[in-house]
Amino acid sequence: MRRRQARFWRLMAAIALIIAIFWLAGLFVFVEKIPRATANTYVTDALVVLTGGPGRINRGSKLLAAQKARVMLVSGVGADVPVRDLISTQNLTQQVINCCVTLGRAARNTRENAIETAGWTANRNITSIRLITSDYHIPRSMLEFERRLPHMQIIPEPVSSRNIRLEHWWKHGGTAWLLAGEYSKYLAIGIQLMLSRLIDQV
Repeated sequence: MRRRQARFWRLMAAIALIIAIFWLAGLFVFVEKIPRATANTYVTDALVVLTGGPGRINRGSKLLAAQKARVMLVSGVGADVPVRDLISTQNLTQQVINCCVTLGRAARNTRENAIETAGWTANRNITSIRLITSDYHIPRSMLEFERRLPHMQIIPEPVSSRNIRLEHWWKHGGTAWLLAGEYSKYLAIGIQLMLSRLIDQV
């Protein structure tokens, strides 16, 4: 009995080690594929800014001012946060803010951001969006948005974070911890999507 138990736990340890190795290798691939900020010139019907990180709303405001889209949704805004606390009239005129900016207050996470955006675009003749969020957040956001808006053209717009160092990230504890968590969430959503597709095929 003891020998069987010993073999069982050795087998479990071996499986856990293999899973850990694959997870770690996947993490390095995930970080390597995080899109870096680029000066692309795409024009889309709309801009969608996900709140939660510095520089995102500012990037969206500059793109709207440069006429890279005709309207902008800021998704995930707090219930009592006024537009003046988010967007400076130095970046956008009050006229543009009034006509072209929508504050989405229903979303509290990335999945809800995608659901909110799907509802917002439904009756606005929007076929393409530029998705603005932090660079490390792009992969998971794209999964959620492609799931909820399957027929929408989605252009990622990564925003670099000052406190997140993607170069030699494993040397920086805070960055490594954040990226590991983001990768785990990305995997979880990927598995959910795969299972849902398998169920649909049954």
